[in-house]
Amino acid sequence: MLSKIRFFALILAALTLGMRFAHVMEAAPKLHWEAELYFQVQTSLYKYFAIVGPIVQIGSILLIFTIAYLSKGTKSFRYTILSAFSFIFSLGVWFFFVAPAAAQIKEWTVTNTIPEHWNSIRSAWQFGQVGAFSFDLIAFCLLVSSVLFTKEDSIQKS
Repeated sequence: MLSKIRFFALILAALTLGMRFAHVMEAAPKLHWEAELYFQVQTSLYKYFAIVGPIVQIGSILLIFTIAYLSKGTKSFRYTILSAFSFIFSLGVWFFFVAPAAAQIKEWTVTNTIPEHWNSIRSAWQFGQVGAFSFDLIAFCLLVSSVLFTKEDSIQKS
């Protein structure tokens, strides 16, 4: 049972990391775009990220906490719990930087106007994604490490 939970946690964590990595890879070019192009992309491309992203990331966090609960007292517990908290920190970065910027960008579609300070909104969105990715990468590495420690423990017991 625990191995199945680990498997699905790794899949959801990898999908979370993949979505965030996509934002990191596109950040440099987007920082050079004019307002109109940035507006078009931001208001059309990320609709499904907003639907799928929370399900995938919150699902991975819940599964990782389940793994931590079931692996109390093992060598992998510490890595597992740190992984869960790193994903939570990623969500914190997203809520403090990306979400407010995304709300302002969404407002552009209602008013059909781009504010003069749009560069600061773009920077908050782009660099917030990079910050969130950093925590996601740490979380994923910790989760993989917890699985590897579990394998080491089972090999040593054999």
